[in-house]
Amino acid sequence: MNRNSTVFLLLLCFVLAWSDAAGQSTLLKRMQESKIPERGIVVLGTAGIAAVRSDICGSPDCNEFRPVFGIGAMYKFDPIWSASMNLDYVKLGATEKDPTRPRNLSFRTDVIELSGSVLYNLLDAYSGSGGYRSSRKRFVVPYAKMGAGIIYYTATSYPGTGDLDESQTTYDPERKYPAIGIVVPFGGGLRFRFSDQISIAPELIYHLTSSDYLDNVGPRLAGGNSKDHYGLAVIRIMYTPEVKTNIFTRKAQTGK
Repeated sequence: MNRNSTVFLLLLCFVLAWSDAAGQSTLLKRMQESKIPERGIVVLGTAGIAAVRSDICGSPDCNEFRPVFGIGAMYKFDPIWSASMNLDYVKLGATEKDPTRPRNLSFRTDVIELSGSVLYNLLDAYSGSGGYRSSRKRFVVPYAKMGAGIIYYTATSYPGTGDLDESQTTYDPERKYPAIGIVVPFGGGLRFRFSDQISIAPELIYHLTSSDYLDNVGPRLAGGNSKDHYGLAVIRIMYTPEVKTNIFTRKAQTGK
């Protein structure tokens, strides 16, 4: 291959690469363009995993990461502030692995959580800065959130390290279940906007609770007065319903 052919091939590769990048840039700009205001109702669907921090487990190695599912709704007041209401079903589980406090137990807990949160976008949902706001929305918007709610839960502890269904014995409940507690979730996430209707937001949320019985081990067995907490790593699917407005016109009729 001579020098001219090599130069031609390099030039062709450069043009193809530039065309591909330009096409992707155009596609991204089309995705960002929107005539729908950043305001209104958003429907939420949630799926992820949960981990617990309790008297018998405070690290990842003793946790059994259990599933999370939920639904909810969010109302966007403006490009910065939103409020949401979520109903989540959370499964918690862990096995004690602390040799200094051997109780030879595991636990499983089912939690139904109803909570409300306030969301604050760390960036304006629209691109631009200062006094200028473009007609395009950002593809990625980081946000922080904090809220409060209640949990309705049932905890079951049992000997060994197997599954609850395989256990022949369960320990006596440390309190009456189902029980109710207060929860304070806080954390943040990243919202990826793919269209006016669809966004996806991975979140990391930590939950402070008023309960010391999420593992069915209370002060009588563990001592102290520490509360049990749990964290969620979830993905929220955000669907914004398309609102269609029909404008009816009436022709004026004139009499003779």
